[in-house]
Amino acid sequence: MKKFSLLLIAAIAMFSCQTNKTYKISGTVADPAYEGKNVYIQEMAANEMIPVDTAVVTNGAFTFEGQADSTVLRFIALDETVNPQKPSRVLTVLEPGNIDVRFDSTITVAGSKLNDDYNTFRKEEEKLSKDLRAVSQKYRELASAGLMTDSIDAELNAEFDEKSADLTTKTADFIKTNIQNPLGQFLFMTSAEMFKPETQKEILALTDDTYKSRENIQRIVKRLENAENVAIGKKFKDFTMKDPNGNDVSLSDYAGKGKVVLVDFWAAWCGPCVAEMPNVVAAYNNYKDKGFEVVGVSLDREKEQWLKGIKDMNMAWPQMSDLKFWETPVVELYAFRGIPHTVLLDGEGTIIAKDLRGAELHNKLNELLGN
Repeated sequence: MKKFSLLLIAAIAMFSCQTNKTYKISGTVADPAYEGKNVYIQEMAANEMIPVDTAVVTNGAFTFEGQADSTVLRFIALDETVNPQKPSRVLTVLEPGNIDVRFDSTITVAGSKLNDDYNTFRKEEEKLSKDLRAVSQKYRELASAGLMTDSIDAELNAEFDEKSADLTTKTADFIKTNIQNPLGQFLFMTSAEMFKPETQKEILALTDDTYKSRENIQRIVKRLENAENVAIGKKFKDFTMKDPNGNDVSLSDYAGKGKVVLVDFWAAWCGPCVAEMPNVVAAYNNYKDKGFEVVGVSLDREKEQWLKGIKDMNMAWPQMSDLKFWETPVVELYAFRGIPHTVLLDGEGTIIAKDLRGAELHNKLNELLGN
């Protein structure tokens, strides 16, 4: 009898271990347009979504069941052809337990601890993102109506910067807390560019060599190394492209030869570049006879558009491009992810400032070269 009891206990324990690996996803879809349509569990592989399981929306609900030997990330996705303009995919942590997914006015995932934590974070992220869009919309509307003043401009920019910093901090904190699990590791891989190099290094210091050796993470590590190579206080890194006439031209043809040089990474298709260019033109015209030079480095891909941009915006300084768009090697060499991006060099070719805009550029040039 005692032996039978021990065997029964062992069998129950074994069964419990097996069932502890089971997950069940119970989902609901509020939009009746998805009735009878497929729902997928998708795995991201080589930047492609691969379906690994399929269910059907029946009476506004769907169910998945399976085994999760370890915590893995998957996407739950509705049929995107039903409403291409509406979000229909959500990142989900597959781990043992009951997981509840709701596609409504917002998408929520709950049930397991990690899904609950991520859902809370996503709500904060979505609110801040909505607030940022509202500030941007208000700015555009006032500017278009001619109602923008210096005080309103400063106020809206300060509000935008505050909310943006809050979003960045909350994202970094969530990643740091979860960097040892697949969710935190995935979020860092996909959002690293929103963080300053110091924050990226801080997060990477929390990971092991296996994670750092991943191809996507190695790109981040390499970019951080490149950023250090072009940090303020370092000498410029040389590169060679073609000028508008098709001749080879190098940054070293201008940098480090006694003049203060502004390296301006721009493109004719870039709205913010076009908006900032009159300020660069004014700075060039004011200081070109006092030892100032601008070197334009275009990320265009169509030569005609590039040349038209130079002419239309009265850019009378040296220009170069390899017409490779974002594939140009200078993007990695100078470790930037957005344009306009500027690098200011002193007469010796040392980097002394970056991304000076508007009055900041004029003030710096006045400091270096005088009125």
